[in-house]
Amino acid sequence: MFEYGGGFVQDRSIYEDVDIFAKMHEEEGTMSKEDFKTYSDLFNAMVMTPYFPKPDVMIYLECNYDEVIDRIIERGREMEINTDPEYWKKLFKRYDDWINSFNACPVVRININEYDIHKDPESLNPMIDKIARIIQTYRQVDTR
Repeated sequence: MFEYGGGFVQDRSIYEDVDIFAKMHEEEGTMSKEDFKTYSDLFNAMVMTPYFPKPDVMIYLECNYDEVIDRIIERGREMEINTDPEYWKKLFKRYDDWINSFNACPVVRININEYDIHKDPESLNPMIDKIARIIQTYRQVDTR
């Protein structure tokens, strides 16, 4: 990544995996407590160290639960549409809890209920400018 010198965008981050998905599997019984502990210990040893490169910024897209369900339906993926709504409620809550305690890098929250990139792509320009300023500031003070 670093040899290219540019920015990268990821749909998901490694940071959410333990606290959201692995923990949910452990609580649901689809991952043993021992496996969860091993996974969590490895995550902490490999990722939560000063040597692991941190993102410049975490862009967190948020909206209300009903909008999440509407977007799942609009996207039209059969597997997602047929998933038990309780799963989406649990996931929604876990993400909310997770982002409220995330501190590995600055977080920019974007409420996607306030933007309609299909009808007005320009509506995102102020947010893009804000993200650029945060990245620039973070890179100036980063001591990596």
